[in-house]
Amino acid sequence: MVAIGYLAKMVLGDGGPVVDGLSCLPAAGLSVQIGAGCFAEPGIVDSAPYGSLPPDGDPLVKIGINSSPTFLSVPGAGQWSVFATLVEAQAGSASISYYNAANPLQTLIGAQGNGQPQATVVQQRVGLQIGAATAAPVGAIRLWSITVPTGATSIDGSMISPVPQAPFLAVKLPFAAPLTSPAFNGVPTAPTASPGDASATLATTGFVAAANARNRAAWGASGTHSWVCPPGVSTILARLWAAGGQGGSAASGYAGGGGGGGGYEEVLLSVTAGTTYSIQVGSGSGGSPASSFDILASVSGGVAGGTANANGPGSGGAAGSSSSTGFNIVAALGVASGTSGFQIGGTSVGGAGGPSFGVAGGQAAFGRAIGFDGVWPGGGGGGGSVGAGGKGADGLVVIEWNG
Repeated sequence: MVAIGYLAKMVLGDGGPVVDGLSCLPAAGLSVQIGAGCFAEPGIVDSAPYGSLPPDGDPLVKIGINSSPTFLSVPGAGQWSVFATLVEAQAGSASISYYNAANPLQTLIGAQGNGQPQATVVQQRVGLQIGAATAAPVGAIRLWSITVPTGATSIDGSMISPVPQAPFLAVKLPFAAPLTSPAFNGVPTAPTASPGDASATLATTGFVAAANARNRAAWGASGTHSWVCPPGVSTILARLWAAGGQGGSAASGYAGGGGGGGGYEEVLLSVTAGTTYSIQVGSGSGGSPASSFDILASVSGGVAGGTANANGPGSGGAAGSSSSTGFNIVAALGVASGTSGFQIGGTSVGGAGGPSFGVAGGQAAFGRAIGFDGVWPGGGGGGGSVGAGGKGADGLVVIEWNG
């Protein structure tokens, strides 16, 4: 018993009970069959004295073994559980011969020389019983749950289910992976961690695919919008175009100046999952020309081109700019001011609108009454050569993230 107990401890550990086998199947009528199996749990060698032998409190993993099925009756309708305990008892009966040291010629039969039989083995078995789930016997472990509907006269498989916490042995030793650099065969699987998990948990292909997925959101209509940061996302790439400035109007025979290009910014931002962020997209035809991502990043709109007057043509409007600074900022690429209106001979020419990143402003208006509109997003409106200046293009906010 001690040798097998130490072997069990070496293989199974001594953290708690372990069950192997002891299946539960329907039997005749309201009864179930518990299959052969074993129940191992930590204990000690012997808690009580035996004759003149004292107790032995050495730690040990004890194993109860049932080598044949056990049949249990189910009381009736209701919710029942199958409980298991380790039962250890003296068993066997024989009259054993003893050597009499005081008289070697005499043989004593029985421990007291009275010829009475005595126990010859220590049996360790799995005690099984059925009871209410809320009334577990002392030291017992719940293995199976049995739900019997009202009026049922027999048990079927749908009424039987393992208890979720039951300590059934999940993996046999030949199928367990080594701890150091295991070489798995087949298609090994593992639970997929939650998005953003940065622990030592294994990363499945599903987790990696989700983490590397490129996501994008964009807002191109002027006004206020919102975005909720998804689970597991901590950094985004934000690209912001402000609105372009409106072109200046012509007057007194002179052309208006072009509006400035809307400011541009590309920046990495730290965000918090579950937080709602406000997005502002600039308007090129009235209202706020600035674009922003909450309070973390913003760009100003292009300045409107100057209106011509009796003193001469309108001047070009200044370009918008970024409010952020630092090494993770890319700003002002391709962004420029509008040009002033001018004259060629007797022809008024409206100033060209300033460009923003990736787009042009409204082109110069040669003899055209109304200035050209800026190209979206963020292009400044061209100045009018005779009439009103062109509209500045609205802004744009684009964010991208992995996961």
